[in-house]
Order: sequence, then structure tokens, then C-alpha cells
Amino acid sequence: MKKKLLSLLLAGSLVASMAAIATSSVSATLLEDGSYVPGDNVTATNRYYFAMPDEWYSANATSAGVYWWSGTDPCKPVDGSVESSLGWPGYKAQKSADVENLYYVDCPTDVPTIVWNNYLNGGTDTEAPIYTEAKQAADAQVEFYSSMDLDGVKYTDEWLAEMEASYNGDKKALGDYADNFFYDEEYGLGFSFELDNMIYVIDLSKTSENFDGKLTYVGDWYFYFGNGDYGTYPTKEGSEAAGTLKNIADAPATSDQPTTEPTTQPTTTQPTDKPDQPSTDPTSSVGGSSTSDTVKTPGNGNVQTGQASYAIVLLVVLAAVSGVVVLTRKKLN
Repeated sequence: MKKKLLSLLLAGSLVASMAAIATSSVSATLLEDGSYVPGDNVTATNRYYFAMPDEWYSANATSAGVYWWSGTDPCKPVDGSVESSLGWPGYKAQKSADVENLYYVDCPTDVPTIVWNNYLNGGTDTEAPIYTEAKQAADAQVEFYSSMDLDGVKYTDEWLAEMEASYNGDKKALGDYADNFFYDEEYGLGFSFELDNMIYVIDLSKTSENFDGKLTYVGDWYFYFGNGDYGTYPTKEGSEAAGTLKNIADAPATSDQPTTEPTTQPTTTQPTDKPDQPSTDPTSSVGGSSTSDTVKTPGNGNVQTGQASYAIVLLVVLAAVSGVVVLTRKKLN
């Protein structure tokens, strides 16, 4: 059954979920370079592509990284609920062999949110050059999308209706993505589609901030056709007809960050015995493995990397204890 990030968080269920974390375990597999490969514990995966902007590369950042804090094989979250040595920036993404700047991850299907980054831990010292050099995207929701998730610009109700008509017809307009579309019965959300084999493309002109004030870059999901081509329709022909066919080599790049010189990686920026701080060792993902599933909480503002986000976790618990029902929903950017 397909999963949707649509949950009611009550005190009892939240505490029970967090208590159960200590007893569950997983066995992520890492290649020699630190990139993630699903282990035997993973029964199903989706492949997500990422177009890494040229501006994200430096002498210290030569690859893309991907981080998630809940679902199977999570990285260590700030609340310490996962006994994992793998903190930020998470796993190293695998690089495409034939397309420049293209990376991918075969991610467990129960992971609701991922954060793409340039596999560089910038620490928390905002005055350090490496802090600015480290780049990350805003939270990217990877659960399936329905009409309530459409952004109203690229993906409209009319667009979804067109896809639905094709789905109930010859499916020609859906191309190789025909299996991504389905009718959601678990939550009654109607005609929907998964993000398997889609690509996340950063728009460097759109930025936001996470809980700690770290600059994050907003991106969008597109249908990927290979050779760097992507668009807003499930077929290359459809995207071309709509005028939305693009290539990652031509992706707009308007960086608002100054170029920095190569710097030395910080070894530690917070006491390492604090459970509410992620690992600040940028090499910790090599040879590390995650050890449990976490309660599914929404991203709400990108990767949580400090005391501010830990306070948010506490507020959620306190709200639940007070009997407040928290409804979480994702939104496509």
C-alpha cells in the first residue's frame, strides 16, 4: 500500500514510536566512496535524480549528497532518536556515468523527505568560509503527489486531468511514466503520481532558510528522459510541445553566493556527546550505517541542524501532550 505523509501526531503515538526506534535496526550498504546502496532490508526503492548546479562545486565539494531523517536507513536526526554514526551531509549520491552534473539515489519507498546537498559539512560557524561553501536544497518531498500538491504553474489541475484522461485511455501521453500514475485509495486523494525516475532541478534564484538560518535553494521535480533532458510532461514529445523541454546543461544559474577559496574541513563544531546535534565530521558517511527507522515528522523548513530544530521537536511533543492534533501535509515547490 502506498504511503502518504498525512498523519495525526498524538503524544502517545509519538512517544511510542520514538521508544520503538531503539529496538529496530537496518543495514544500509555503502560503496567504498560512501555512496548509498540499499541493503537486504530494503524491499522497494524509487530512483531520484538530481542536477547539481555548477556553483555547488569547489575544491572541498566534488559530489552531491543526499540526506533523510525518517523512513528506512535514515541518517542521524538532531533529536538523537537514531543510533547512527551517519550525520549531515548524509549519504554520497551516485554519479551518472554519461551525463555531467547528474546524480541519483535508489531510495527506500517509505522515505517521505530527502535533502540534496553538495556533500560538504559547513559546520555552524557562520563566519567560516566553508559555511557558505556548503550548499543544500530545501526539503524535497518524495511521496506521491495528488491534486492538492500541484504547484499551479507547471502542474495544474488541467494538466492532471489531461494525464488522467490518458491513463484511462491509451496511456500514450504518459510514456515510460505510465506506471507512476494511479488512483489513491488509502487516503481517497484520487488520481495521483509517484516521483520514481524524476529529477530535482535547483533554481538558484529561489532561496529560503532553514531553522538555523542556513540559506537553502528551492528546486522542482521534473520528468527525466535521459541524456540530461527533462520537462513537465511525462514524454519528451509532450514537454517539447508544451515548450518546457530543457537540459540540465542549460539550467539557469544565478548564484548569489561569493566564490570561496578551498578551506579546511571543520572537525567538530559541537560537543560530540550531545544527542541533539548531527555529526559534523564530513567523512562520517564513509563506512557508517544507519540503525533504525524514525517517527515520520514533516520537514517543515529543511534539514534540522541545531538547537532551534531540537526545540521544534520538543514543541511538537508538548503540543501532543496537550491534546493538540497536528495535521501534516506536504507541498510541491
